[in-house]
Amino acid sequence: MLMGGPGRLHAPAEPPAPASGPRVLRVENRGLLFTDNQAGVSGVDGGYSLPLGAQTLWLFGDTFLLHPTAPERPYVGGVSNCALLVPRGRGTEPLRRYAFLTDAKTGLARPVIPNAAGEGTETRLWPAGGWYDAAHRRAYLYYSINRTTGGGPFDFRVEGMGLACADVSRPAALQFTRLKTRRGSTLWWPGGGTDPIFGAAVITDAPGDMLYIVGVQERGGRKFGKMARVRKERLADLDAYEYFAGSPTAPRWSKRLAEAADVEGLTAFPNELSVAYNPYLGGYLAVHSVLISQRARLSLASQPWGPYRPIAEIGTPHLAYADAFCYAGKEHPELAEQKGKVLYITYVDSRRYWLSLLKVTLGPPP
Repeated sequence: MLMGGPGRLHAPAEPPAPASGPRVLRVENRGLLFTDNQAGVSGVDGGYSLPLGAQTLWLFGDTFLLHPTAPERPYVGGVSNCALLVPRGRGTEPLRRYAFLTDAKTGLARPVIPNAAGEGTETRLWPAGGWYDAAHRRAYLYYSINRTTGGGPFDFRVEGMGLACADVSRPAALQFTRLKTRRGSTLWWPGGGTDPIFGAAVITDAPGDMLYIVGVQERGGRKFGKMARVRKERLADLDAYEYFAGSPTAPRWSKRLAEAADVEGLTAFPNELSVAYNPYLGGYLAVHSVLISQRARLSLASQPWGPYRPIAEIGTPHLAYADAFCYAGKEHPELAEQKGKVLYITYVDSRRYWLSLLKVTLGPPP
């Protein structure tokens, strides 16, 4: 789920994070997630999680499928997205009780964002950040629309970002419907140009009735964070979105996408990240892979729109293959313990092609 194309391979190296903020006391390897399944899934990436009340929905990008019962386990194809459910809870225990959403006829993991009529397998729909409207039991999910251009991990182009919605009253039957703008397009923010695209993460726990949606713009082979906001009740109306256009000390919001300003300190992430309020740290914690290195960065801000200051970096090693790279780093705040002192972070090793889980324990804030 490497949104943004091969320019990232040649991006300038990012300097290491400064040694400020709380120390990382321990990083514990908690292994690969969801590998022992009965849904034929033999590899996934992405790994966004979206709490839905008593359960949490985990969402993945391109998924490889094997025959679920044949002794030789032959490869039977793939889907461009899938999902599973786990019980709501802290720590790793909920992750042991997972169930992929499957096709009733085949028993295989099924897409939860279906392709439209006329879209072939070259069109990939990859889940990103989302929000759960508990009052109406509806889940909203941003997703990227991508078109393959070859067979390699960077052989695709991002056509843009869209928004989808699902009724979650029957979680096992959950399926997202792709929403259109008032102009009739499923592309809410077209890609391929100089404008930013939004939906890489959603900040759902800020005070008030606003959601803050993280975007990204690529310039000169580097990624720069952007920010949009929208009232929760108007999430499905693109015309209701405003874009951060000021500075951290003088925030300003504009209806004009062209005025969107960079979010200070939010950079070098390969389109996937998490941002959530951390009570232990008293601020908004952003977690993301640093380009496609073997590092994940933790940055903190007092407001959703920044400035984000790096407080720590941790290793995200692949170990098994010299030619592998790591990406898709993000935190899952619904699993955090001790009010955010203990974090759970996932990333993907490109050769193993599974989510790796790290348990990260922070020291006291300075």
